[in-house]
Amino acid sequence: MRTVVAGLVAFCAATVFALLAGTGSGLTPHLARISLGFGLLLGALAWNALRDLQKTESVRGWVAWGVTVMFALFALRAFCWLTFVKDGDIAFLSPNNLGDLSLHLTFIRYLANGAALWPENPIFATTALHYPFGVDLFNSLLTLAGMDVFRSLAWVGLLGALATGVALWRWGGPFALAGFLFNGGLAGFTFFATGRFANYQDAVDWKSIPLALFVTQRGLLYAIPAGLVLLWSWRARLLQGERGLPLWIEVLLYATLPLFHLHTFLFLSAMLGCWLLVPAANGLPSPRREIFRLGLLAFLPATAFIWLLTGGFRCGSMIHFTNGWLTEAQSPVIFWTQNMGILPFLAGALLLWLWWRRKRPQTVALAAVAIPSLLLFRLACFVMLGKWDWDNTKILLWGYLALLPALWAMLREAALWMRVAVCCALFFSGAVSLLGGLDVSHNDTEHTGTILAHRAELDRLALPLRKIPVTATFACLPTYNHPLLLLGRKVVAGYDGHLWSHGIDYTARYAKLEALLRGEPGWQIRARELGVDYLFWGNREQEKYGGPTPWKETAPLIAQGPWGVIYDLRPKK
Repeated sequence: MRTVVAGLVAFCAATVFALLAGTGSGLTPHLARISLGFGLLLGALAWNALRDLQKTESVRGWVAWGVTVMFALFALRAFCWLTFVKDGDIAFLSPNNLGDLSLHLTFIRYLANGAALWPENPIFATTALHYPFGVDLFNSLLTLAGMDVFRSLAWVGLLGALATGVALWRWGGPFALAGFLFNGGLAGFTFFATGRFANYQDAVDWKSIPLALFVTQRGLLYAIPAGLVLLWSWRARLLQGERGLPLWIEVLLYATLPLFHLHTFLFLSAMLGCWLLVPAANGLPSPRREIFRLGLLAFLPATAFIWLLTGGFRCGSMIHFTNGWLTEAQSPVIFWTQNMGILPFLAGALLLWLWWRRKRPQTVALAAVAIPSLLLFRLACFVMLGKWDWDNTKILLWGYLALLPALWAMLREAALWMRVAVCCALFFSGAVSLLGGLDVSHNDTEHTGTILAHRAELDRLALPLRKIPVTATFACLPTYNHPLLLLGRKVVAGYDGHLWSHGIDYTARYAKLEALLRGEPGWQIRARELGVDYLFWGNREQEKYGGPTPWKETAPLIAQGPWGVIYDLRPKK
């Protein structure tokens, strides 16, 4: 645990230092090395400050070892084969990564190319980037320091998985680790009818956390271990009167969390808000004073990051209300039972158990975490924080993870046969889905992975792009894996699925962009209105628009190759 916390501090410090030092200019190889060095220095200071930290309980028993080995196999399979080269193509293993991986590559290479910080949005030029890009910024530092970008993706994934595993173990032991790996409902019981391992949870809305979230949402590689470390420290220090983390480490991790994952920051802040109501008990003072102290120290930096990420708090239009999280088409009872199995019934039993034990000293800490977790989970079923309702999984995830230690405390008092039966019912579907999801091979005849890009095309295009400044805006086909985006170049408009989920109104710009690419009369005016510097015309554009290309008559051709042609649309001086 000591090493994990020090690593999180190093990761955070390097990223924030690079952001602050590169403000107004951008990243350079020299700044990247300095930032990484600063992160290592602060991590070493944290490691020294944690010399008295209680060691994490070692792995004992075949159940604990089984869950640990399964987590290790998942991490190795998911991140060692995150991307791979097959027949000259860059492919990826997880079908859930279709749009996410390309978006993260765009951000990583865009930042590594030296885009000024705070960055402009590379998938919607002329607007600021309103996305928690902290983990992508750290990957950019590794890229500028000389590491291959795809190798850096794998290493950050593996180290993030290691930190997550240790943090889960410290938070709730083998039960929390199993809960993370094997979340599910009833879908996986289809296995008894088919006899086949498959990701059955993918057919419902409460999907496999490792496959659908952890591998794809790269901000969680930092946010989950950092959030769990904070929850563990706060539980120990504020609710149990035990030693937690030094205050400066808590403030650093908490105040900068919006840069990495805004949903995690919101959940932790709401949890602290609920703890303001916890009274003094068991000889311990109320945690209010310490919470106010923590909030006061973290307020300014956290508010600054949120202000930047929301465009001055102007992204509130994405927040909306619904009658229930994705339950419109069916009965809520059927929906939640199908998605989560016996978990809702266990949650109800837990509330009764906590009430029955309310006079016992250790119940206060259990209830102070479990009850707000359930309340926030229910609230997140009605208050949506993004355009896509499924995105609220990033909040529901935390309500689920925070609940696991209290659930195990209840189950631990039951008979062995009952514990076994409950764990089988709770985790069977998720286990079958995880094994089935990881079994998609990258080299057999049936499953060849999903192609992200042609390696030769990227290599050939990279050379002429070096002569074009990173500030230039391109007009091209709006798609998720366009080579310009994968090489970190800024476009008029990117993939509509990304733009919509980020709350961007892109319809008017899309109309002008497509009119330009179709070569309709007045294309020069549209190019000026869109702020286009260069037009990319390749096979994708030819296939989609394939009509007149009037810019060939007047616009200078500055580069061409097997990948296509680039025209200069800047006004002549």
